[in-house]
Amino acid sequence: MEQSRTAIIVLNWNGWAHTIRCLESIYRLDAAAIALYVCDNASSDGSPEIIAEWSARQVPEFNDARLARGLDAIPFTFLPTGANLGYAGGNNVGLRHALADGCANFWVLNNDCEVAPDALTHLRARLEADPAIGLCGATLVHTTGPARIQAMAGAAFDRLKGRGLALGADASLDTPVDAAAVEAKLAYINGAAVLVTRAFLETVGLMSEDYFLYWEELDWARRAGGRFKLGYAPAATVRHAVGASIGTGHLGEGSALSTYYLARNRLRFCWRYSRLSLPFVYADTARQVLRHLATGNRERAGLLLRAVFNLPFDQTDSSLARRGSWPARPSRNCESSSTN
Repeated sequence: MEQSRTAIIVLNWNGWAHTIRCLESIYRLDAAAIALYVCDNASSDGSPEIIAEWSARQVPEFNDARLARGLDAIPFTFLPTGANLGYAGGNNVGLRHALADGCANFWVLNNDCEVAPDALTHLRARLEADPAIGLCGATLVHTTGPARIQAMAGAAFDRLKGRGLALGADASLDTPVDAAAVEAKLAYINGAAVLVTRAFLETVGLMSEDYFLYWEELDWARRAGGRFKLGYAPAATVRHAVGASIGTGHLGEGSALSTYYLARNRLRFCWRYSRLSLPFVYADTARQVLRHLATGNRERAGLLLRAVFNLPFDQTDSSLARRGSWPARPSRNCESSSTN
């Protein structure tokens, strides 16, 4: 495979409808030299069979259309991961395969994203303009309501409070953007859509899998230790259906798993990299526990306490499982009260 090829990694878990919409937008990209890897985290909703049927029928048609436009075909690879490995573990399966295939850079996309036809072209142009960039983000846009921004590439990090602050959140899509100012504030790139260079992966490594989901992109950027810049391509737009896989909007209460992992991983990250944040984070988590107890929500309070003491999530609790066993990657501002 050509060294200039971009691998696009899409992770699916019981979300074939979102995944197929994402894949269809990828095949409409105006960029050449792309390889597509769909990883499946042991879905139980028939996703592997449905995606295989879709690919057998639609991929040839999409590739014919690309060839008619003077673009090359996009090879499609389906990768069962064998288990629910979480966000980092599932995407790492695709990243390992794409690295072995010799790809030059790697676009990790949430399955509930739809990309603009020129999005990858703008992201690649930003990398070419500054070879020091290791991670590059797009303009993430909410899919519901007026065209408003979810994040400009990613977020800053408030060390005192141990939380991310999404840059440009809720601004109008036509808001003038100072890309250099955004890059100067970035602490990490939003994991819903992040373009990673081969040099970054070979130097820093894959995502840390012990987070399971949430906060792994902060860890990724922090582990780079300043050896790579974080980039922003404002003209690259990606529509992100925040909370789509659990039926909540970006302001709705997340699933049981999201409550647990947002709290646990916030503490985990701050313990590793920002201990200045810990007094506030513990106090903030205690406040949330008391709030849930005051409103009679003992289950959520218990989940937060399990997170604080690093006890495993109790997946045998059927009442919790019914309220969502796999949270989407919503607004990604790494704040458990508003989801990340």
